[in-house]
Amino acid sequence: MRKFYGTAATLAIASALMAPAAMAQTTPAPTSQTPSQNDKASTEEAQDIIVTASKTGGQSLQKVPLAIQAFTGEELKARNITSVGDLVSSVPGAQEGFRQSNGSRFYNLRGNVTQNGDSPIGYYLDDAPFIVPNFGIAPPVRFLDIDRVEVLRGPQGTLYGQGSSGGVFIFRTRDPNLKHVQYAGEAEGSQTVGGQGLNYGFAGAVSVPIIKDMLAVRVSGGFSRDAGWADAYFGPFDGTPDQKGVNSAKNDDLRVVALFKPADNVSIRAQYWQFRPRQNFTGFTASVEPPYFQNTAGQQGFSNGDFKLYTLTATVDFNAFSVTSATSQLDGVFGINIPLSPAGSFSSQFLPSMFAQELRVNSTSKGPFHWVVGGSYQNGKGPQVNALTLPGTLINADNNTITKNYAFFGEISYDLFDGKLVPLVGLRQYHDDRSFADAGGSVPTSVDVRTWRANLSYLPTNNLTMFISAATGFRPGIVQSRVQVQSLQLVGVPAQVALSPESSKNYEFGLKWRSPDRALSIGLNLYQLKYTNLQTSVTGGINGVNGFANFGDATTKGIDLELHWRTPIKGLDLGIVGNINESKYDTINPIIAAAQPLLKPGSRLTNTIGDNSRFDISYNRDFGKDYTFFGNLALSHSGDRLQANGFRARPYDVVSLTLGIRRGDAELALIGNNMTDERGPTFIGTTGPNSGQGPTPRTIGLRFRLNHQ
Repeated sequence: MRKFYGTAATLAIASALMAPAAMAQTTPAPTSQTPSQNDKASTEEAQDIIVTASKTGGQSLQKVPLAIQAFTGEELKARNITSVGDLVSSVPGAQEGFRQSNGSRFYNLRGNVTQNGDSPIGYYLDDAPFIVPNFGIAPPVRFLDIDRVEVLRGPQGTLYGQGSSGGVFIFRTRDPNLKHVQYAGEAEGSQTVGGQGLNYGFAGAVSVPIIKDMLAVRVSGGFSRDAGWADAYFGPFDGTPDQKGVNSAKNDDLRVVALFKPADNVSIRAQYWQFRPRQNFTGFTASVEPPYFQNTAGQQGFSNGDFKLYTLTATVDFNAFSVTSATSQLDGVFGINIPLSPAGSFSSQFLPSMFAQELRVNSTSKGPFHWVVGGSYQNGKGPQVNALTLPGTLINADNNTITKNYAFFGEISYDLFDGKLVPLVGLRQYHDDRSFADAGGSVPTSVDVRTWRANLSYLPTNNLTMFISAATGFRPGIVQSRVQVQSLQLVGVPAQVALSPESSKNYEFGLKWRSPDRALSIGLNLYQLKYTNLQTSVTGGINGVNGFANFGDATTKGIDLELHWRTPIKGLDLGIVGNINESKYDTINPIIAAAQPLLKPGSRLTNTIGDNSRFDISYNRDFGKDYTFFGNLALSHSGDRLQANGFRARPYDVVSLTLGIRRGDAELALIGNNMTDERGPTFIGTTGPNSGQGPTPRTIGLRFRLNHQ
């Protein structure tokens, strides 16, 4: 197939300028087995995992001068990692901050956690950002059709912008195959301790070439049904539940992607993705052991979601550079309904919409000079429909967060001494017009932010990479209701509807080493992360109404460690990841400190964990004829958490297990999650030290998979 430049370039630019708001784009990601044409690695390095987080084409994971991890789709399956919640246990310094429901969960890297405001972590589905304005939830991704997940720790403000002060998660999905029919499927059944029935689910994927070497379509998706395991009491807890297993959950998703390659150097990828997580009641219980809800008065609570993501990507490769246009539109509706005794409820529904466009150009030549430049535009809104219903009373607190922002960014690097010493600098200029609107009017704000990155890496051999870096990031200011402002002012806390942006600056030393035979690899990162104008939750003076304030600065110092060892025992691998950090407040607004005793200079940063780790033992060995035995045993540890309400959630450990047999394309496995039946709470609620959220009780089941791809 010949290369096609003129029309292809026009097509890429046209898709950037004229794409309808209902379409989006993602750049086809090279698989971990097949490096992209832009990869400059040697034949030996082509066996490595290839990542694309630097936006300059494929690059060997070993050589990327960042605190980065990459998980292949096969590795995720082998370790029974099926969601973002499972994945964070394998990321140093990562934690689940807050779980409103199975479709509304919040995470953080290297910092404190708040459920309001834009996410402190950037989430990307291929090249499409997943952004819910002023409410930073993670995408409810099912990992069946994931090719690779890349996790970047620390501020990534130059390439990924405003939602990356703590880090970035990038989910790379499988492309349609232009030559062959491929298919995969799985079925699973399990039982949860206390569950009122079986959990079950089905998922699958099929890829079909329509025009060989030119056009192919891939369809994937599935559904799952989880039985409820928490009971409900119409009044206070009395030991005799009125309803059993009320928190059942459902999750459906569908992904359709078409890949069109009219020429060798042109790639066009269109994608539609829908997620529908639904759950009765919420992720918070009045008690985690035994698990129950109380004072429901026989009413039904729920926490449902429905997200649709449209993407369109056009990429054109020239002799020395590549042009990529990424367009996306995210529309969603999600929220909660909480019953209140005797006959009331609180309902909060979100209807986010976000259009995003990025156009970038990156170098692809084999010379020592490498660069990427681009621009992005986002136009989004986050309406909320809030209602507190009590006998004789109806309080509406509807509001909307509106943002229109644009940015220009770039990074350049140069290979010195045949690539053994590589300096890199990057810059991003961002402008955001953001406003908060409710029945009382609109509060507009405008902000300009510049972020930068400087990095010097040393690569004396293919098996050793060292780097030092300094980078900045930021998170837009939280916007909150006037009721929240009034609640804070009642306790003397200075507050406003729109907070000032939060900024971060990170200094880091990183080392990646592997033995010549690649049996042993070690990663080490030492970092100091400074937060300025920190935003956090503050207890208000109106019962049940808290707010948010900029209250001071904080510093986090930490160590990340990764170790992977392919032992001399054939088929036996060991892996350890972990983080230890010290996070403290540096300066505090004295007025806020007087109202919030936990917030004072030198005290521990609230809602952070001091350490986390995961230890994996994996075994994969052929036996008999055509059979393979595989297994994984994992122990995940999370340190204690000091919360803003003064409660301290104790440390907890979760054990998971996978044991299976594979023959050809088929495998059957025994799976176990939370084998020790840890209950927590991992985040303590407001009704007592045993309330809040915790891990799902012990769940054991069987999974059958068929994989022909």
